[in-house]
Amino acid sequence: MEQYKFLSSTNISGQQQGERFHKDLVQVEPALLDVIQDAVLIYDPHYHLSFWSRQAEELYGWTAQEALGQDVRQLLQEQIIREPMERERRLFQEKEIWEAELLHKAKDGRQVIVESHARLLPHEERSLVLETHHDVTAQRQAEQLLEEYYQRAQKAIDVGVWRWEISRDKQGRLYARGIINSRVAHFLKLPSNTLLTDEQFFTFIHPDDRPLVRRTFERVIETGSDYNAVYRMLDPEEGTVWVASRGSVVTDQQGTPLYAIGITLDITEQKQIEEALQAANRRITSILEHVADGCIHVDNEWRYSYISRGTEKLAGVHREMFLGQSIWEVTPHLCGSETERFLRLARETQQPVEYEMFYAPAQQWWKLHIVPASDHLAVYYHNITALKEIQSLYKEQEETFRRLADANLVAVASCTEESDIIDANDAFLTLIGASREELRTGKLNFAKITPKEYEALDRERHEEARSMGVSSPYEKEYYHRLGHRVPVLVAGAYMEHSKHYTAIIIDISEQKELEKQREVFFGIISHELRTPLTAIGGTLQLAQRRLKRFVCQPEECGPRVVDLLQNTGLLIEQALRQTRVQDRLIEDLLDASRIAVDKLELTMMPADLRQIVRETVEDLRATALDHTIALLLPEVPLPVCVDRMRVAQVLGNYVTNALKYSPAGAPVTVEVTSAGDEARVWVHDRGPGLSEEAKQKIWSRFQRSADAKAHSRLGANLGLGLYISQSLIRRHQGAVGVESEQGKGASFWFSLPLRTTCL
Repeated sequence: MEQYKFLSSTNISGQQQGERFHKDLVQVEPALLDVIQDAVLIYDPHYHLSFWSRQAEELYGWTAQEALGQDVRQLLQEQIIREPMERERRLFQEKEIWEAELLHKAKDGRQVIVESHARLLPHEERSLVLETHHDVTAQRQAEQLLEEYYQRAQKAIDVGVWRWEISRDKQGRLYARGIINSRVAHFLKLPSNTLLTDEQFFTFIHPDDRPLVRRTFERVIETGSDYNAVYRMLDPEEGTVWVASRGSVVTDQQGTPLYAIGITLDITEQKQIEEALQAANRRITSILEHVADGCIHVDNEWRYSYISRGTEKLAGVHREMFLGQSIWEVTPHLCGSETERFLRLARETQQPVEYEMFYAPAQQWWKLHIVPASDHLAVYYHNITALKEIQSLYKEQEETFRRLADANLVAVASCTEESDIIDANDAFLTLIGASREELRTGKLNFAKITPKEYEALDRERHEEARSMGVSSPYEKEYYHRLGHRVPVLVAGAYMEHSKHYTAIIIDISEQKELEKQREVFFGIISHELRTPLTAIGGTLQLAQRRLKRFVCQPEECGPRVVDLLQNTGLLIEQALRQTRVQDRLIEDLLDASRIAVDKLELTMMPADLRQIVRETVEDLRATALDHTIALLLPEVPLPVCVDRMRVAQVLGNYVTNALKYSPAGAPVTVEVTSAGDEARVWVHDRGPGLSEEAKQKIWSRFQRSADAKAHSRLGANLGLGLYISQSLIRRHQGAVGVESEQGKGASFWFSLPLRTTCL
């Protein structure tokens, strides 16, 4: 290799340094670039490369012969990530330093993120730009890894609960026996609710951790203090499992320990991630042993021989004031400081030294690297304030996780875009009857445990998660290992960086079983109550018809027989009225059940809303003998798409309530209005009105007015009419409401969208 001379920066001016550096660039000592360790390149105003350092060759893969003369922007496929100011104006007009964060593409296709610093080199003939590239790819990847770890850890906590009964033996020595739940049992590979002695428990602990755990255990049962331990447990299938166990002791009034209760958390994955992060930090540390945010050189006489622009900007002084001066004289605060100790240590041992410090004037954390050479010490420092903030956030998240550990968490599982399950907690494995060995060997796949009728729904929710980040909850089923289906409620999230889905899964088997039992119960009501009720009604109607055909005059049968026949007819009519009331109550129960399980079917057809209202009111007038029902209809047709029977049912419920709570003889008004693309049906009464609290409750199931008994002349009710009405109108994409003041009556309404066709 050709020998070169080193340019001294002490005895010549800045302008002279730039001119001489350009003229004698090929004479610069390679050792200078070895100290800097950043990639250095020089190009003209057209971005054509005229210099390409050895570090640039190592960073990007192109040799100097391949790079020289190329447009640097096209060669590196440059993308600007962060640029505080425009490059051409900054360099060629203002002639100042230009800084930016850039994304480049290496020769082998790797993406490289660099911090770029460029300045104009003055020259007699033409202008050149000197630019350095500092590789921060590993640092950005580590930050991204930290962020994803926090998200995954928050969703993957799996908690076990234990309880240790504390007693004394005949010698008065305290001892304990423990009861564990299913999740702790999973750690120990024991049946749930197994009873263990303390000696049996210690056989499951890693031998190296037993003394510490035993001392902690004995201290807890002797003093009643809180239990807090992190240790390894032996697992014949999985090897060593890391757990964190925390608990408290409960004592009697005399302070005697009775039992200890707490939780155990599997933190194996957390430990593995921490080790990966430590390895990443070690890699970052090795990368950062070069120029970062600032650099200074100190010669063997402890004089400043070089100060970077970043250092100059941070200190807020001109570096010319420091160059050639003793560091102990111009920066006396370093005397006796930790920095002096590390500087002397690096000089004496000729080994690199790194440490962290807090720079109070800037309120920032820095990581310093001291690299010794034969004739100087190079000190590079990097701003790690953001990393410190991440670490602080991690500690806060860890505290949050400890608090969440007291709750029973749901099943959690993660999968690839091909539905291969790559991670799951014990709750999910128990849900489908799978083992952790099957999970580890990649034998679990969501598509294989999902019935085919849910495939389309899964694809729809996956697309939603990819576009929105999360998917809305939905119900589906999984196959259990034993062959039966497990109904579940699923909500998922998509992690863009790793291309994985993470799902939270709730077992709703008990809920579905209750719904099934309810359907059976109401089926019994329908058959066992309605069938005999229909028979009773038919028999009464037959008796009524026969009684009407029997005509008897008082002079023929006598007055007592005539009175008996008339009274019998009235009794039969009352009995028929009660059978109709009971039939309506049964129908309300069945409708409420169908609505609750989403089994209510509608037959949608085009219709004129005026006609439906007119026919319904005419039918109701025949039964409301002591009330007048007024009808106000618009002149123009109101086209709607509805189930005619169900809309008539809603209007009937409204009018029946109005008649029930209106004084005898008071009129009830039915009115139909329209505005825009909506029609509204009103029922106005002159009853007692509703309070604000009552208006909020009346749409719920089994809600009845406080004075319902005072208005029971029109038949009993279960408080389901308005609940059913609201559900039916919502199924028609409409709305319901009420306007009322106490003592001034009430106006109930429902609205329907106007449309000429059914979609």
